Amino acid sequence: MAIVRSKSLGVRNRKRKRDLKKSLRGLVRADKGEVSGRIFVDPEIYKLEQERVFGKAWLFVAHDSEMPKPGDFVTRKMGEDPVIVWRGQDGKVRVFLNVCRHRGRKVCGEDLGCAAQFRCPYHGWTYSNKGELIAVPFYEGYQGRLDKGELGLYEAPRVESYGGMVFASWEKGKGSLGDYLGEMKWVMDLMFRRSDGMEVVGAPMRWEVDANWKLGAANFAGDGHHTFVTHGFQSSVGLELIRGHSYSLQTENGHTASFKFWKTERDENYCLALPRELWPEMERTLKPDQWRVLESLSTLVGNIFPNMSFLDTTIRLPEELRGLEQRTISFLTVRQWQPKEAGKMEVWSWLLMDRNVPPQWREASKECYLRSFGMAGIFEQDDAENWGEITRALRGGVARRLWLQYKMGLKFAPATDWPGSVRVYAQPNFSELNERVFYDRWLRLIRLQNH
Repeated sequence: MAIVRSKSLGVRNRKRKRDLKKSLRGLVRADKGEVSGRIFVDPEIYKLEQERVFGKAWLFVAHDSEMPKPGDFVTRKMGEDPVIVWRGQDGKVRVFLNVCRHRGRKVCGEDLGCAAQFRCPYHGWTYSNKGELIAVPFYEGYQGRLDKGELGLYEAPRVESYGGMVFASWEKGKGSLGDYLGEMKWVMDLMFRRSDGMEVVGAPMRWEVDANWKLGAANFAGDGHHTFVTHGFQSSVGLELIRGHSYSLQTENGHTASFKFWKTERDENYCLALPRELWPEMERTLKPDQWRVLESLSTLVGNIFPNMSFLDTTIRLPEELRGLEQRTISFLTVRQWQPKEAGKMEVWSWLLMDRNVPPQWREASKECYLRSFGMAGIFEQDDAENWGEITRALRGGVARRLWLQYKMGLKFAPATDWPGSVRVYAQPNFSELNERVFYDRWLRLIRLQNH
């Protein structure tokens, strides 16, 4: 009887997998601007994401400035897998699965620090900061059958950085980080390679949201028109700034960016309202076409697929912070939408600054970041409320069958007045092109197409 039940269960499992594979085809209709509500709530789809998206893509794990010295480490997540990002005694940054090879316990329970080695709290297996298994208590008891050379911490086979941003991938031999980023490197230069150096300001903030991770990533990828409704308070409290024309960029790997420019040139808003002390650095460091873009830029926002978003934006200084000569200031934040389950994510948020900004400017920029996009920031609270309500509403059996609408800007054309060298599209009004690109790339990975 047990054999019959086992065979029956196996048949049902195979049928469920065949049905799931067939149903995946129609989850995203990018050409029609439609996305199935099911992708935000289905546990089976979430499991596939862990394997086919987070198990294969390049994922952001840290900034170089977070591990400045040999032995420095931070602990992060790659999908649901816990990892240690560790700078070895040789200066090389490595990424290890934060799991002991003996019983599977987490080796490190700290968020950050400096260590030459880690000792598992369970049975004492000890690893160097090169990941080597260097000590095993009662080693003789294994009678020569335990090969320490084969049981070091499991290491991500690919770890590379660009502009100080460290990425890792579990997949072997599928091209370099530079290949993966493509034209997004040109965009990243405007944020992370524009001056003599960038650094993270403090540890990243973390908080949980009862929402699917894709909602945050897609929002930053290209949802610009929600700001007038969701964040409509800007006008009433005097934070809204008049902005002009916009452009959008897309890459074949699903990375996107949106550029917003000033409607009129004003001296205080020159170069993202960054301090004058930085202007010579940036003009010297950037390419001529990048400098031309930066001169009139007011906001740069986007997403590096799958789940690293960025926002470099100007904001009106509140009256109580106007000790500076300028009335407008900017901040640069990077955030990651870490999946925890189909209806839950953990948000990680970093603040980055150019190393040579004046102290007073640094403090004012940090305060504006905390008030707007920090854990309790007014913009952040608005967005989290929307994403949570979407996820809760779509859990219903009928609701998840709905097709959600992303049809805005189905017709688009390359920009002809763009001052940069990468190809972009004009956004005279608003468009959902970047969100369609994000979901189309997601679908290709879920279906194991062109990964």
